[in-house]
Amino acid sequence: MRKIYETKIKVVEPIRDKTDIKKIIEWFYRNKKRKYAVLFTLGIYSGLRISDLLKLKVKDVFCKNTITMREQKTGKYKLFPLKNELQTLLNDFCAGRGLDEWLFTGKRKRKLDRSQVYRFLNQACAELGISVNVGTHTMRKTFGYHHYKQFHDIGLLQTIFNHYSPNVTRRYIGITQDEINESYLNLNLDPDYNIVPEIIESSRVKSRRVESYVSNYLKNGGRRHREFALDILEILHHY
Repeated sequence: MRKIYETKIKVVEPIRDKTDIKKIIEWFYRNKKRKYAVLFTLGIYSGLRISDLLKLKVKDVFCKNTITMREQKTGKYKLFPLKNELQTLLNDFCAGRGLDEWLFTGKRKRKLDRSQVYRFLNQACAELGISVNVGTHTMRKTFGYHHYKQFHDIGLLQTIFNHYSPNVTRRYIGITQDEINESYLNLNLDPDYNIVPEIIESSRVKSRRVESYVSNYLKNGGRRHREFALDILEILHHY
């Protein structure tokens, strides 16, 4: 079933508009889906895969200023700090809960299923009129997209994501497609009218030089190419 959910969307995209990010979080709170608001916020600020977000327990984040974990997909060790605002959000969310509880729970306090995350994230975007292909990787891609837009360091982002090349990272966060789209929209084959006056003026200077040279040739008694020189002068006068 998980594969069916994800393959319905051709390419999962990041949320590029920061206003839309705020709207999604507010939608979750307004519809009494606090855990999804917290999960979405943590996802876009941490860049964690959905599998790693859902395996977190209360003890992993409660009263912590950093998160330390081993990535489920790569098996690599990961450590990153939490912003003060994120610490406050997580501490409030964890208050009064058992340390060994799953951070994000579904029915009967079992670990939340990713299909539910997919469902409500799509519902939020649909009701808000946000036309983005969203999936469970949207949060991770949103982190990457805005991290790159702010810091313009694809190498650092590649390290954070544990990708094997910068090009993989660029494609993953949608930057490559953005740049392709921009190149199509901004391609301009019209002449640069700002430099046309300069070209014209340059041509006039050259014409005057030629005219002066030909006139001097005739004044100095040039006969061998007299007819040709007169033709040149006639052309220049018409120009």
